[in-house]
Formats: sequence, structure tokens, C-alpha cells
Amino acid sequence: MVPATVFCDFDGTITTVDTFDLLMQDTYGDFWCRLKADLLCFRLTLREAMDQLGTVLTAQHLMAMERRMATFVPRPGFLRFLNAMDHAGIPVVVVSGGFLPLVEAVLLEHRHRFKAIIAGLPVPQDHGGTRHHIHSPYSSEEELVAKALVMDAHGQGRTIAIGDGITDVRMAEAADVVFARDFLAGLLTERGVPFHPWHDFDDVLRLLVQTGLVSPSGP
Repeated sequence: MVPATVFCDFDGTITTVDTFDLLMQDTYGDFWCRLKADLLCFRLTLREAMDQLGTVLTAQHLMAMERRMATFVPRPGFLRFLNAMDHAGIPVVVVSGGFLPLVEAVLLEHRHRFKAIIAGLPVPQDHGGTRHHIHSPYSSEEELVAKALVMDAHGQGRTIAIGDGITDVRMAEAADVVFARDFLAGLLTERGVPFHPWHDFDDVLRLLVQTGLVSPSGP
């Protein structure tokens, strides 16, 4: 029996900074600033924002962003956390509202350790790759990557959500146990959704031991 499944955001959660925001800001400047402002004020849905990004995403931009993403590493403590989840028999699903090639650029050597990595996949819409459609196997009217649907498809046992941003709200509302920081923590506080605050993955592991989901004996 699988006791639980972890659903973990990527940008700003597995990475120490919001790498997607950083790359979009550096690549698209004012366009991204306006898009982000509309997104954070809920004037745009997550799906609408990604559709608009697809209209300016080029193959050259994507390749440059992949090369830059390969210079980032997971947050300190994340690999220890993965070891503990392996030992506890708890699968980990990475679910990102960003682009799959960017996520895999950081996690490639650890790919075999995850039950799944789910994110938006940019698909060229012309031969030159001057614009893209962002595809997702789990989408809704509101979200391109509907994380709660990913939980429905891949969850076994109790569901554990770990996140930091606006793309994690629906996932947090649907999860049994929630770890939230930064913008997500503020949104969940406003909505009355209970969560555990966290700073690093050692905090997450310590709280999972306290709740009894993970044995105190390490791997």
C-alpha cells in the first residue's frame, strides 16, 4: 500500500528562485510584466496567460532558456527529501505550470526518481518555430496545467502538496496535507485553507515525520 503521494511544484519550490518568472522577465521584459500583473490580479486566467506567451515564444528563445536553466540546481535539502520519500515508499510527482523542457533541464539526472513530471509542452505552430501552442495533458478552462486533475490521476493514499505560487492554489485546496510559502501562503490564508509554512525541504520532511506519514528512521 502506498501511504501518500507528493505533488511538488517546480519554479520557486524545487528551485530557490522562481526561475520561470526570471527567464520570462529577461526574455520578454515589459510584455511579461504586463502579463504577470494581469495574472496576479486575476484579470487573466493561467490558461490565457500561457496562450499569450505561446504567441511570442520562439524556438531560439526556448533553446536559450533551456541552456540557462541547466545552470540551476535543486534547492538545498531537496535530494535528501527525495531519499526519504524513496525510503518511505512515497512517490513524488513534479507538477509545474511552466514549460516541460525547462523543468527537465534542471531535473534530467534525477528523472528516474519521479513518478511523473507534468508541465506545459511548447509545440511549434509553424516551420520556423516563431510561435508555439503550449500543450498539457491535464488542462481545464482556467488552468493550462490543472494540478488538481494531475492529483486525481496520479494520487495514491493521502495527497501532499508543496508549492509557493499562484499555479498551486487549486492543488492546495484539493490536497490532504499542504506546505505553502511566499505568495501561495498569502492566498491560502485569505481563503482559509490550512497549510504548513516551510522554508526548505528539511522543514517539510520534519513535519511529515510529526504527522506520522514518514517514519523518523532515515534512509
